[in-house]
Amino acid sequence: MKFNINKYPIFSISLFLILLSSCSEKLDSFNENKEVILVVEGKITNIDELHYVRLSESLNKTVTPDHSGNSGKVSTPIKDAIVTLSDDLGNSEPLTYIEEDKNTYPPKGGYYLIEKTQGEVGRTYTLTIEWNNNIYVAVDKMEAVPTINDIKFKTKYLESKNEDINIPLIFFEEPKDIKNYYLIHFKTKTGNYYYSSGRAWPYSIIDDKYMESKIDGLEIDDGQSPDGSDYYYIDKDTTIKVYLESLSEEAYNFYNDVIKLFNSDGGAFNPIPSSPRSNVSGKAQGFFRASAVSTLEKTNN
Repeated sequence: MKFNINKYPIFSISLFLILLSSCSEKLDSFNENKEVILVVEGKITNIDELHYVRLSESLNKTVTPDHSGNSGKVSTPIKDAIVTLSDDLGNSEPLTYIEEDKNTYPPKGGYYLIEKTQGEVGRTYTLTIEWNNNIYVAVDKMEAVPTINDIKFKTKYLESKNEDINIPLIFFEEPKDIKNYYLIHFKTKTGNYYYSSGRAWPYSIIDDKYMESKIDGLEIDDGQSPDGSDYYYIDKDTTIKVYLESLSEEAYNFYNDVIKLFNSDGGAFNPIPSSPRSNVSGKAQGFFRASAVSTLEKTNN
């Protein structure tokens, strides 16, 4: 059965909230008392790659979250915390502080490296942070994720350029016995991709409320951004790697809250929402998540 993307909401999320750059700037609008607040950003997955937790102090100010370099404002990194990651089997790992992750822009400190722990589906992970005479705890369970069976490219008319473009579709089997939440994004291996309007983000969250059991061509190009976005498109002969990641209900709710924050203007019909729901105890902001990941590569021939 053909899956209808319009049956359910699919939302884009800022890169800074997913890949461990600074989410504290936007969230600081809720820090009315101007106190120092811990901001936690991090994840662990079941794939063999480096994982980090980033800790920073809130800025007590709000800046735009596009990290284009225009604002010149970067959150203050926390370098003196004691950070431990453990699971529900009794395994535990103290995390190692590193000065910066050179893969982020702009470069920022505050990174604690997960070196030994390999994520496993079904396990529950606990992040414990000792800092500033306080103890903070974040807990998240790694849910299962379907296997991406195929990627295809669909021709779509782009009115702004008066031309046909190619957008990616993914295919997978959706388990129906449990409630599922997903995050979708991609990277280019070769070639280029473009946004149909400014500052779009190639990250989306989705729940399975209206999904059929067979997802036969899900467009991963829809989404939202603070100043509007339509979809992204892929050049011919470009190879992309698509990531389908599981989310707990708590992680989905956090990102959904952030999207509502981005879309609010404080007016009567779109008031400023409360602070996004964090899974970190105390007065901390941000989120630590555990996600299973399915990936697949495909070239737009």
